[in-house]
Amino acid sequence: MSSYRSSSPFSGRRSSRAYICLYVAVTVVLFFAIFVYTPLPNRLDGHRDAIVEQLKDATLDNIPVEVTLKSNYGLKDSVSLEGTKSKYAYATFLAGDSEATAGDDTINHDKYFVATRILAYQLLHARETRTNSDYPFVVLVTPDVSKAKRDRLRRDGAIVWEAPALDAGWIKTDVSTWQNVMSKLRLWQLTQFERICFLDGDTILTKSLDDIFDDPAVTARGIDDRPEATLADEARLPSEYVFAGVPEGEVSHHYPPTEDHHDWPNINYLNAGFFVLQPSMPLLEYYISLTTLPDRFNPHLPEQNLLNYAHRRTGNMAWRQLDTKWNMHYPTVEDLAGGVASLHEKWWAPVNADLAPFLQAWRWRMEGYWEARDTLAAR
Repeated sequence: MSSYRSSSPFSGRRSSRAYICLYVAVTVVLFFAIFVYTPLPNRLDGHRDAIVEQLKDATLDNIPVEVTLKSNYGLKDSVSLEGTKSKYAYATFLAGDSEATAGDDTINHDKYFVATRILAYQLLHARETRTNSDYPFVVLVTPDVSKAKRDRLRRDGAIVWEAPALDAGWIKTDVSTWQNVMSKLRLWQLTQFERICFLDGDTILTKSLDDIFDDPAVTARGIDDRPEATLADEARLPSEYVFAGVPEGEVSHHYPPTEDHHDWPNINYLNAGFFVLQPSMPLLEYYISLTTLPDRFNPHLPEQNLLNYAHRRTGNMAWRQLDTKWNMHYPTVEDLAGGVASLHEKWWAPVNADLAPFLQAWRWRMEGYWEARDTLAAR
């Protein structure tokens, strides 16, 4: 009995202390192992933390990032467009008319719709400017483009494709006609084509563009290897890409433009109204990853600034410059006389008013062509 009393108070304490010591020792060993074998982040980045929270289980160094993007943004590895067998295509973008009134769906009201019809006429029908290789013309439309307009474009020979919006929430602009331009990025889903030449709807041709697909700038190239230009919170880059365009020019310029004449305010800054791309799902996933990172690029010119960031000359996927003969923004009569192939200009309100007769003549010519054809078809 005495033996029991003498051991009970102290043996229990000794046993408890032993368990506590063992627990502490195991905890220390586990903490040390986790510290040693877990890699530390290369840098602290609030954007990285934000995207990890937003994409939840998508780790930034593994495929689940791309899987999550495909799921959240309805990305498909291929898009079926009826009757497309060509390896090259032309494309433009058309949104609904933000200034339209209820019930107003006339072609005379929506100037961008008329511009798209002019472009379809020039690319597919006019003998001086049409494709000589039957390259299709894809018009990517937003949901608010009416059925009547879509039907008219189809009768004009265009392929009309509605693609889901790419709305990242924080990307806002104060220009009403630019609100949905991020949808342009959906063109990278059209992987049945090897190359697509994109033209803004307010573009007038002066000759066929078919030879642009032979421009050296549209040859596929690999990604550069500059570690300092790769950010950890962005999706991985594709193994190769094609993205070629023209710099944003000065309103007053020479033709052909040159750096010596200071015809570009910044030759490294691309104008997103005219470019050639290679459709690519990995590249689209990379673009979309940028839209999940608030303030990664200036949203005032949404898709233009995203593309300029993604393909910045100091990055691993720099854009390449097309020959200056293909397109001019703010065109002049001198550009026209010099033989530029396309004029990035509004037919209804050109910056250089002396171009108005040339631009508007294409509107009347397009409408006359279809008035005659529609009349014959109705007989």
